Amino acid sequence: MKRTEKELKANTGRQRININGAYDIKNHQLVFHEDVSVNAQSTIALLQKIMNRQPTGKIFIISDNARYYHSKVVQTFLEEHQRIKFVFLPPYSPNLNLIERLWKFFKRNITYNRYYEEFAVFREKCLEFLQHISDYKEQLKNLMTENFQVLQAA
Repeated sequence: MKRTEKELKANTGRQRININGAYDIKNHQLVFHEDVSVNAQSTIALLQKIMNRQPTGKIFIISDNARYYHSKVVQTFLEEHQRIKFVFLPPYSPNLNLIERLWKFFKRNITYNRYYEEFAVFREKCLEFLQHISDYKEQLKNLMTENFQVLQAA
């Protein structure tokens, strides 16, 4: 069998879409915020969206230890909005972070084996996917659960 090589188009990666998100495990809903970069200010914008979705009661954010979550700006915001509590995961444990599962699912559906000629089209497809995440409810049912396996070193 003779092998043939095919050229695959690829984007340069110079333009990026920056999305910060949170997944509500109880209601299986996504809250996300797109910004120029993911930083303290975009984190506060995401937290405000979360508070708008849940106007009363405590809000627990289970998160990795990204630097911007510990910034003075975010800490000041949290002092002013004490109903939000961050629970930080151990370092190097993306398997415990539900949003990482969602990002992997997102990438599989939007970027794998796909080429977008224009960045604007790519951005539009990304946002459209996230805005209509409920269309994937059945596929996400088993992925977005609180069932975790704890692996111990021998």
